[in-house]
Amino acid sequence: MSKNKDLRLYQDLPNKPGVYLFKDKSGKVLYIGKAINLKNRVKNYYSEKNVNTRIKNLLTQTVKIDFVTTKTEIESLLLEARLIKQYRPKYNVRLKDDKRHLYVGISRQKYPAVLLIRQPEKETKLLDWFGPFPTSQSIREVLRLLRRIFPFCACGKLPKSCFYSHLNLCPGQDERLLSNYPQTIKSIRLFLNGQISPAVLDLRKRMEKSAKNLEFEQAGCYKRQIQMIENLLLGFKRFPDEAKPRKQLQALRKLLVRWQGIEPGTIHRLEAFDVANLGKKLIVGAMVAFNEGEQEKANYRLFKLKEPFLGDPEALKEILSRRLNHPEWIYPQLILVDGGKGQVSAAFKALKIKGLAKQIALIGLTKKQETIVIPKIKKGKISGWKLLSYAAGSGILQLLQFARDEAHRFAQRYYHTLYRKTTLSSEPK
Repeated sequence: MSKNKDLRLYQDLPNKPGVYLFKDKSGKVLYIGKAINLKNRVKNYYSEKNVNTRIKNLLTQTVKIDFVTTKTEIESLLLEARLIKQYRPKYNVRLKDDKRHLYVGISRQKYPAVLLIRQPEKETKLLDWFGPFPTSQSIREVLRLLRRIFPFCACGKLPKSCFYSHLNLCPGQDERLLSNYPQTIKSIRLFLNGQISPAVLDLRKRMEKSAKNLEFEQAGCYKRQIQMIENLLLGFKRFPDEAKPRKQLQALRKLLVRWQGIEPGTIHRLEAFDVANLGKKLIVGAMVAFNEGEQEKANYRLFKLKEPFLGDPEALKEILSRRLNHPEWIYPQLILVDGGKGQVSAAFKALKIKGLAKQIALIGLTKKQETIVIPKIKKGKISGWKLLSYAAGSGILQLLQFARDEAHRFAQRYYHTLYRKTTLSSEPK
C-alpha cells in the first residue's frame, strides 16, 4: 500500500476514544480494536517498521476503516467485545495468542451467578454471555469494580453467607439484596452489553418510584449506584491523559493549605492506605506509593496485624505507626486513607505520636459518596472538617480514586491469599 493511501484511511479518524473496524473491499470486517485515541492508534499500524506478516496481510486487505466513538475507555472495551461477537473478524483470532479469550457468563439459575468463562459454546446452563474480551486484565477489573456497585454471586449458591458477602460484594443472606437480585442481574446485563445509559435510566426510574413510595433508604441506594457508575466510567483503569497528575497534585496542595493549614510545598510523593478484614481474626493493611502521580510498585508495602483490633480505624492507626517507623522509606508529603472521619482521625493520631502532624498532610476519601475528607488542624488537634464533593470527571477526584482503589486492591489481594492459607490449614486432615 502506498503512503498516500495509508493517510486516506486514517486521516479522518478523530482523536477520541472508541472502536475501529478494518474492512476489505467487499465491506467485510477483518479486525476490530479499541483505542483511547482512535487516530493515533490506527496510525501506529502503518508507522511501525517491524510488523509481522499477519499484520502486513491485514493492512494489505484493508481498504476502509470505520469507527464508533465513545465517551469513555470502558465503553470502548464493552463495545469492542460486542462487535467482535457480532462480526467474528478472522484477524481478531489470528493476531492474538492461541489461548482463548475470556467471556462473562450469566448462569441460568434461581440466583444467577456472574462468571468468567473461556468456552461459552460448551456451557449448557447460560442465561446470557458477553465477549470475547481480548484483554483479560481489563474485564477482570471491570467486574471487580462493577461488583461494588451491584453485589453479585459468583458461585450460584445463594442464599448462603460467604466470604464475599461479608465484604458486601455478594447478596449472601441479605433479604433486601436477595429480593432485588433479579433487577441487579438486569442492570449487570445492560451494562456488560454496553447499554450503560439505559441501565442508568432504569436506576433513575426505580429511584424516583422508591422516593414516591416514601422508601427513601432504597431510593438513596439507587442514587449511590448511579453515582458509582458515573465514577466507574470516568475513573476506569488509569489516570486519564487529560488529568495531568502533577497539575492535580498542585491543586491538592492548595486545598491543604487552605483547609488543613499545612503547607507541604510541592507534593511529590503520595501514599495511600487501606485495611482489609473479616471480623477480628484476620486483619491486614496495604500501602501504595506514587511519585509525581506515577505508581512506585517497588515501594508498595503489606502489613499483617497479629493482635485483635476493635475496627478499621484502630487497625489503620497501627499500620500507619509501623510505616512511620521506617523513615528510610522516604516520608510522603501527603497520606490518603480509605475512609471518612473515623479513619482520618486514627491516622492523625499516628502522625501526632511520631511528631509528624505538621509535616505530612492527611486526607480521606469515602467509598460510596466519594467525598474528600480534610481535617482542619489547629494547635496540634483536629478542630473541624472540610468535606468536598467533586464531579465524577474531576481530575483531583480521579487521581485520589485511583490511589485509593489501588490500595484497596493490594490489601484485598493480600487478604485473600492469607485467608485461603488459613482456611486450608484449618481443614481436617
